[in-house]
Amino acid sequence: MKKKIVLSIVLLSGVFCVIYFWNKYSYAPEEEYFPSDTKPETGLQIGIIGDSWVVRQNLDSLLEKKLLDKGIQTEIYSSGNPGAKTKRIYENLFKENGEEFSSRKVIEKKPDYCIVIAGVNDAATHVGPDFYAHHMMMIIKTLLHYNIKPVVVSLPEFGIEENFKNKNIISSLSNKSAELFLNGGAEFKIQEYRKALLENVKHNGLDKKVVILNFDEVTVNFDKDRNLYADPLHLNKQGYQKFSEFLAKGIVNLADKR
Repeated sequence: MKKKIVLSIVLLSGVFCVIYFWNKYSYAPEEEYFPSDTKPETGLQIGIIGDSWVVRQNLDSLLEKKLLDKGIQTEIYSSGNPGAKTKRIYENLFKENGEEFSSRKVIEKKPDYCIVIAGVNDAATHVGPDFYAHHMMMIIKTLLHYNIKPVVVSLPEFGIEENFKNKNIISSLSNKSAELFLNGGAEFKIQEYRKALLENVKHNGLDKKVVILNFDEVTVNFDKDRNLYADPLHLNKQGYQKFSEFLAKGIVNLADKR
């Protein structure tokens, strides 16, 4: 009887682990593009999609004000999914309007540019540069399909080590297991995620169609600029002021080239 109980526990634990790791590390299937005949509105239109960095501190309003201060009037449409990895952000583009975290409305507005702010949760959960680059490319290709120019913020600097120390035992073991399996036990670095994306963009011949904004212009070091962060994963009010100014500068440069 005891052997059966132990065996059942082992089997259930095995099934749980398989489901957990599958949900965490499996790649999203390619979605079928939906028809969209809407015409872009007049004037400069900007979309913003991504994770919690999009929804915190009213980033859309901050950016709109920064641009207005620079003499550029724009309409901004934003959609952020707190905690989302790039896989989920890609899937959100195809959710029906009305579904939670759907960002389909951003595509249907046909903005001139769509700022993509993503990757912090990929790096924080140690899914690896290939996972990140793969889904970022799917997001980029989707935007290009609808004639929207992707403006990608390189993976932001944040406190990877500090965040790891705050994780529970299950998450810590999961991340260490991923690094062992995917990277020989070595920790993934932010620069590795950025490099993987740049290589994929170039390999697909999209380096002339995609704008990459280098987050190093905001900060290159979490430890030295902790005054910009509310916690290891997120900027604070001061950080968002600098971040929105950085985004506004990038949009101004693009607008000047139109």
